[in-house]
Amino acid sequence: MTRHFEIYRNSERQMLALPLGFSWYAASLDWIWTLWLRLWDVSFLLLVINAISTALLYANKTGWKSYLASQLFQGLVLGFAARRFRELSAERRGYSYLCTLSAKNRADAIAKVLQVGGEPLTEWRARHITGVPDFAPKSLRPLLAVAHLTLRAAFRYRLVVTLLTLLVSVVFILPGVIRHDGSAQGFTQILITYTLGIITALLGFTTLWIACGTLARDIEEMQLFLVASKPVDRWQIWLGKWIGIMILNLGMLAISGSVAFGLLQLRTSELSPSQQKKLREEVLVARSGVREPAADLRGDIEKILTERMKDPAVAGLDKAYVRKQVEEAVRARQQVVPSGMLRRWIVDLGPDARVRLKDKPLFIRVKFFTSQYNSEGTVYPASWEIGPPEGRRYRLENSLPAESFVEFSLDPRLSYDLIDASGKLAVDFQNWNQQPLLFPLDDGMEILFHDGSFEVNYARGLLIIAFWLGLLTAVGLACSSFLSFPVASFCSIALLILGLSGGTLKQVVEQGGIIGVSSESGTVISPSLLNSLSVIVYGNAKALIDQVTGYSPVSSLSTGRSITGSELLRAFLIINVLVGGSISALGMLILTRRELAAPTRF
Repeated sequence: MTRHFEIYRNSERQMLALPLGFSWYAASLDWIWTLWLRLWDVSFLLLVINAISTALLYANKTGWKSYLASQLFQGLVLGFAARRFRELSAERRGYSYLCTLSAKNRADAIAKVLQVGGEPLTEWRARHITGVPDFAPKSLRPLLAVAHLTLRAAFRYRLVVTLLTLLVSVVFILPGVIRHDGSAQGFTQILITYTLGIITALLGFTTLWIACGTLARDIEEMQLFLVASKPVDRWQIWLGKWIGIMILNLGMLAISGSVAFGLLQLRTSELSPSQQKKLREEVLVARSGVREPAADLRGDIEKILTERMKDPAVAGLDKAYVRKQVEEAVRARQQVVPSGMLRRWIVDLGPDARVRLKDKPLFIRVKFFTSQYNSEGTVYPASWEIGPPEGRRYRLENSLPAESFVEFSLDPRLSYDLIDASGKLAVDFQNWNQQPLLFPLDDGMEILFHDGSFEVNYARGLLIIAFWLGLLTAVGLACSSFLSFPVASFCSIALLILGLSGGTLKQVVEQGGIIGVSSESGTVISPSLLNSLSVIVYGNAKALIDQVTGYSPVSSLSTGRSITGSELLRAFLIINVLVGGSISALGMLILTRRELAAPTRF
């Protein structure tokens, strides 16, 4: 039985034969195998990951299934990546690639090279250029070959090890440098929000740098000519590089995300028993939320606006400015609960809610504002009646702070009785304070309930981060398709900053333009062509950016909000198919039509 071997040779003409394919030694021996290859940094990282997994198993005796799954996954990754690690070890010891051939064993492979005088045959060199397994379909081999070369370049320049070390270091160091306040919210702020936020930022900027460099430098250094001269279409070169970068991103994200998840489980013992309970019920879960349906206020607004414009003192004012005032007045009337008055919300939890939510805790999440200054520690008494719109109600009294989201839970044993047969739940609030309270229409009151496990929710959050990385990869490759590396990097980062400046775009749309804005009304005094065009451009840009950035997995995970399968699919379609697909198509078209024989430097 024969198998394929890669032959490496050093300056003293000593040769190594490295077998290709899956390695059972790497899969079973783990960090010991990489230590034997003298990959000290990789061995250390694997040892740390194994230590975290073992400590997590020790802390949670019932988590042995997750432990076995993680060990199996890690073994499979090492087994399939054994070829890359063998090559990295050989290159660090001064060996360089010579050829690829089939032989019975290592000695037979080296003997075949020596039989031809140490100069490999042409067909031996050709096999290594593809770098694709024999079982891969012929139509996909050019695409996979480019992805393979992109990954090899990342390993050759030690980018993989350096980035992985940086990511794991951030995950370990950040929670130790920034101390939480002992509450469940502070704990998750450090262990989830900050950690995942920095992981996303590091991978995002690294993705842009790799995407801009891998294509722009190949063109500038004339290396792409060799690939383009093969029977490989240029769109396959572009897409192959995207696949190679994304394989790298997925691996880095999986490892760093797993380490962050392990530390999150391990450090829960730092909290008090009451905060641990709150963490399990409100954060380390997947909760869905239901609000009262938004009321249609357009009829009331138009009616009041018509009456207001009949007033001679108002008729001379800008109608858009008057409409804005009327909208604010109508919304305020719907939001304000005067002193001594009652406000009712009715939410629809679905026809099967009584059965689906039976014996499960329900949470009420509220936020309100007051007309006076609130010092730290100021709370306001609140009286609640919760239950079916027509039926027995559950009474509850508490004191809540203003200007911040507050959650309080209901007894799980009451869940079935609080909801009527159609799935309706009514929440009444009685304002016994001496001043009115304002509950925003968008997020004044919301009902939360458990809708899944945190582990599945966490995995979905990492997938959305991967979608963002895919979009950034497409942006970087598209810019480097026609720009030099420095300019492509600058343009990519500029587009990223533009994507984060949604507030500026919103302001231009709300004020109606960019020039001639009144300081009193905050709107454009006199319309013009430039203002009209700016509103169209900025409005479309804001709508597109909101679609992409509207999915915040870090925020959802830190507050225990559920990321549903439909949201995950919608995020993929918008971020990667609609926006990323359009940018990718543009980048492929530019690279296809670009003259590689005379690259232009911008």
